[in-house]
Parts: sequence; C-alpha cells; structure tokens
Amino acid sequence: MDTAFFIGVAAILAFDGVLMYALAWAARSERFSKYRIRTPSTYQIPRTRLLLNTNLNNVLSLSLLGAFFYFLGDRVLYASWPGTAHFIGEVLAVLLLYDFMYYFLHRVMHHPRVLKHVHRIHHYVKFPTAPESIYLHPAENMAGLGLLGLSIVILGPISTVSFLTTWFVYSTVNIIVHGNLVLPHPAFRLFNFWAQKHDIHHARLKYNYASIFPFWDQAFGTFK
Repeated sequence: MDTAFFIGVAAILAFDGVLMYALAWAARSERFSKYRIRTPSTYQIPRTRLLLNTNLNNVLSLSLLGAFFYFLGDRVLYASWPGTAHFIGEVLAVLLLYDFMYYFLHRVMHHPRVLKHVHRIHHYVKFPTAPESIYLHPAENMAGLGLLGLSIVILGPISTVSFLTTWFVYSTVNIIVHGNLVLPHPAFRLFNFWAQKHDIHHARLKYNYASIFPFWDQAFGTFK
C-alpha cells in the first residue's frame, strides 16, 4: 500500500462527508421539501447526543480501518492493476458476500433482545436523514465493518483499486439510503430506490434488511 492508496481512502472519506451534509441540508431545506419521502413531526435525537455518537463512531470506524490495514493489509491487498474483468469480479464478489452476510446480521439485530440493547439506538429516529446513517451502537458499527473485512479476507487478496471501489460503494450507499429524498431526474433512479427501500425498513422494521442488493430480501421473503 503506497501513498496514493491512502490519498484515495482520504478522498472517499472527504467525499462522503460532503455528501452526508449536502443531503442533510437538502432534506431540511424548504427548497427540496417536495422531494422528501417523509417530514418527521419531531426531531427525536438531541443535537448534542447526535454529534457525540456520530463523531465517536467516526473515530471508531477510522480506528478499525487503520487496524485492518496494519494487521491484514499486506495479506489481503495487492497493488497491481488486476485487469478490467478481474477488477469487476473482485468488487462484485466482495459486495455480494458482504451484503449476503449483512442481511442475516441485520435480521439478528431485530431479534427483540438485540434490538432492545443494540439496534434500537439506530431506530430512535423513525425517518432518518443522512447524518443518522452512523448513529449506531458501537457494537453494530464494529459488526458491519467486521463483515466487510471478513468478506475481503475470505475472497482476497484483492487489488487496492478494488478495495477503494468497494469501500466507496459500502460507505456511500449507507449515506444515500438514509437520505430521505426522492429526486425527479432519471439519473437518480437507483438513489431513489435505495432511499425508498430503507425508508420502508425504518417505518415498518420487518422488511428490507439488505443494504445494497434487493434480491436477498426477495429470496427470503422480506422485500417490500
């Protein structure tokens, strides 16, 4: 892993930060009010608690990412370009395996005991916006990142370019699904699908457990 790789990681983190706060602004702006999926009557989380939780989870995420690079980076990542077909295969394989495992993790998170002590923190906000995408119990944060790392270990080694692409999709989709916006241009069709699907999950809890691909929910009867 060279300097260019870590610049790529930093660029993705910076992009996600800008995207998060742009979507948060749009979801609360009257200019975009007609594109909101829902307008909550109350804002359920005190701002101080939101900032404390999300900032601590950001620190935890960066620490776990750094530990992954330090302990496993040289074993599961390689620097050379794998070729276009291999690159696409690596990215899709990791994302598919991650999302398959996350589907079941998310269902477990809705078991009454786990929901009560862990996952309900994320569901305090019934109709979240982008900043609440990382309003989590730390155990849930570690579990999600752990599944992504496990997917790479199982399928690796993968190229550093594949890792950056996978990380970009993983982190950016998590923000988009909490965007609370449906935008009219056809270019945002996938964006809108993710946001609407996850809004149903927050509203009704027992549907749409997968994060990226809908067919896990379709296969196990939880798609809505």
